[in-house]
Amino acid sequence: MHAGNVVVEGGRLAVMEERRRRLAMLLRPELPSLVEEIVREIRRSVPEYGRPLDEAHSTVLRDRVEYGVKLFVDLLEYPHLARTDADRTFRSIGRAEGHSGRTLDQLHAALRIGGRVAWRRVARVERQRALSAVDVSWLADRLFVFLDELAALSVKGYREAQTRAKDAGRGMRRRLLQLILKRPAVAKSAITELARTVGWTVPEQCALVAVDAEPSGHVRADPMLGADILADLREPEPCLLLPGPVTTERLQRLSAAFHGAHVAVGPTVAIADAAASLRWARQALRLVGDGVLPDVPVTVCGDHWSTLWLLGDPGLLKQVTKRRLSPLNAFPTKQRARLAGTLFAWLQSQGNVQETASKLQVHPRTVRYRMRQVEEIFGEDLRDPNARFEIEAALRALKLLGVAY
Repeated sequence: MHAGNVVVEGGRLAVMEERRRRLAMLLRPELPSLVEEIVREIRRSVPEYGRPLDEAHSTVLRDRVEYGVKLFVDLLEYPHLARTDADRTFRSIGRAEGHSGRTLDQLHAALRIGGRVAWRRVARVERQRALSAVDVSWLADRLFVFLDELAALSVKGYREAQTRAKDAGRGMRRRLLQLILKRPAVAKSAITELARTVGWTVPEQCALVAVDAEPSGHVRADPMLGADILADLREPEPCLLLPGPVTTERLQRLSAAFHGAHVAVGPTVAIADAAASLRWARQALRLVGDGVLPDVPVTVCGDHWSTLWLLGDPGLLKQVTKRRLSPLNAFPTKQRARLAGTLFAWLQSQGNVQETASKLQVHPRTVRYRMRQVEEIFGEDLRDPNARFEIEAALRALKLLGVAY
């Protein structure tokens, strides 16, 4: 840099340093009365701050204002002053406002009032000390930049408090849902007490909803849900509780809220049976994933009772199949499959050969021939109502699963 430029730049810095010290010295004696004036004006103009306060709360407001105006003058004189503590303080003020229940509008109003009163005081000092237009303009610029910074920090803290409060509320509601689903069941009084704490009305009936995660393994965050819905959307098995009865409109909203993910709605049950409703909903979701139930956004268990019942216990199904269909094992694989299909169609047709032939698209003589073979190996079981029921149920379940016997 040219020596002449260095001299000019040094002169400008010296002038700026002199202005900072001079204006800070003029403003410091004004601070005590300025603090009182700002506090008084905030209480008068913002109803939330003007309510009768105890001594502790009164001191908090005064301390905040005093801290702010002193910080402004300190930064005026020492612009490179460390801001870490100040930033932390104003974020904590914003968090405190959030916890107090006041709104951002009230916080902003208090800051505007503080700035307006401070500017009136600057105007008074200008008249008394005959400040130059340059000094006044520079002060105005510093003041409004400072207020913007305070507002941004306070708002950040306020939003942190709101987020934490919301997260805490969600956590308590998740805990309530866990209590309702807990087995063995917890005392009803424990559920009622926690429900009262989170402001949730315990319904007489409810339906549980199982939610399938996205392909990435996560449910989309924060779907828009009704205030009466309890949700636990954490992995690995997200679920919801809907107060019953579940309407068509609610199902549509559910589909929109979880767009892109599959959901299954369990049966509407008494609140004490919520765990059973969720068990069926999760079973339905698994069957959708296996391709047994239709691939639709919302699966309602009530539309698929027989499928859910038949496939609800794979171990039991295996035992029934082994017990009732084992006579077919006497035949080779292909013939066994034909005979099983014919037997199932014959049972569905209540023994009507013509109807069976029509279902299978074969000649009635073919049905009679196959059924003679079936009757030889099953014997009296085809004439026993209980055995016939279990045989048909086993064959129906295998068909649902797409498995040939």
